Parts: sequence; structure tokens; C-alpha cells
Amino acid sequence: MKEFDKSRRTFVKNTSLGMMLIALHPESCFALDHNISSEVNASQFDLIKNIRLLTSISLNIMKEFYVDTLGLTVQSEKNSEVTFIAGASTITFVKIDAKLGDPWYHFAFNIPENKLLKARAWQLERTPIIPTPKRARDPKFPDDVRHFRNWNAHSVFFWDPAGNLLEYIARHDLKNGNKGTFTSKDILNVSEIAFVVDDQHQESKDIHNNLQLDVYPKNNSFWWAMGDENGLLLCIPKRIWGENTNNPKRFDVFSTEATIYGKVNKGYKFSNFPYQISMVTT
Repeated sequence: MKEFDKSRRTFVKNTSLGMMLIALHPESCFALDHNISSEVNASQFDLIKNIRLLTSISLNIMKEFYVDTLGLTVQSEKNSEVTFIAGASTITFVKIDAKLGDPWYHFAFNIPENKLLKARAWQLERTPIIPTPKRARDPKFPDDVRHFRNWNAHSVFFWDPAGNLLEYIARHDLKNGNKGTFTSKDILNVSEIAFVVDDQHQESKDIHNNLQLDVYPKNNSFWWAMGDENGLLLCIPKRIWGENTNNPKRFDVFSTEATIYGKVNKGYKFSNFPYQISMVTT
């Protein structure tokens, strides 16, 4: 298993973990905290190894979607959880009783930078694409494609059966394009995971101080995305998503665990939220 994990890590060493920009939450404007030590030598991580999420939806329904619809494979399965292989990453869903809530999350998949339109067409054969507000569109692309201008990226968003907000994101600064049609093999890795918080700036600063991850991009004054092109941990507010659709949803707090590859073995738990990040070297 260690050799398998290491080979997956190598596979995406030079690929991006995609990111949500200010279009996702424009209220995330915070000034850079100049009290943060400039002497910290940030140890950025290579990729997200695993995300562990809750769901109140039947695991059989989740398997139908992630295996039959998206074409992922099952890595392991127990009575109360299932883990899917998504390129170089894995996604674990843990079944909970619906009486305990209806958890949903945002995470994204990195895809080859030249296959956004092919990914869009492929996904439209399987699910609807969430409409994009006019402010986030690119006239060169269909209206449901989001243009993240500051990061030179385009993406499309869609829901899974549990209401999780999924995304395919293509970062054009990366040289990871390839030929051919889009298939499930072009789902390269889990490209980002979002943590819903009250104070994006403070929580991002705590991640910086505990795991030595820099704000992305480094000259950005919006402290909410931590890491670099190879991996992002997002601190997002409790805002409404899909406000221009018939099914708007508000982000909320649900237990979230993420394991990331890095230079040291270290863990971090958010002070006031049920979130845990584990950095591992292998």
C-alpha cells in the first residue's frame, strides 16, 4: 500500500490541486496580516491523499453515482463507509443517521488543463451543470463555465446525490494537458477541500502557523486558500451557493478530515470546528 500511495503521489507531483476563487465567496476579502512571521519556511504539500466526509445518503446510492456515473472505483468498503479512488486521491464517505443532519461539502477534481470543455460535455451526459452567474463567465466559453481570471483557470460545478458540490477545474498554467476525449481517467485527483468557518482570515492564519502552509497566491490579500498550485485547503464562509438556481444551499459545519502529503508528519485540529488535517510524508 505504501508503494501504491507513493506511485500515486509521483503521478501528480507536477499537477495542480484546483481552487475556488472569489466568485465562490466574494465576501472573503481580508487584509494580509503583516504580524505573521516572514521567517516561516513554508512546507507546501504535494496533494490531497484522502478526504473523509459524512453522508446521510445510502452508500449504495453513493456507489451508483461515483462508480456508475463518474467511473471511479471502490478501494474499500465496510458496513458504514466506502472509499473511492479518484486518480491519485481517495474519498471516504461515512454513513450517519439522517436524524443527525444532512451533511454536504465542497471538493474539486483536478483535470487536464486543456479538457474543460470535453469534461463539461462528458458530465452533461450524466448530470446537469450548475449555472454560472454572469460576473463569473467567460464569453469564449459556454455560460455554465466559470472563469477564474486571477488564477487562469476554468471550471464547471455539479451536485452529487448527497448534495455535495463537486467541481472539475482546469488550471492553464500547468503543463498537464493531454490528447483524446475526456474519460474518468482524466479525473486526476481531489484538487481541494473546503472548511466552512466564521473567520476565514484567522482560520487560514492558524493553518499557516501550524502546518507552515502559505496563503495562495503568495501576494494575495484574501486569506482563505492555503497551499500552492499542488494543493489547496479552503476556508470558506457560511454563504449561499447556487443562489441563481432553484436549489440554493447554504454551507454549514460538518465533521471533515483531510490527509495531505507533505514534508513532515504532523496533525492539526481546528480550535472551534470539527475539522482535522493530517500531514504525512508517505
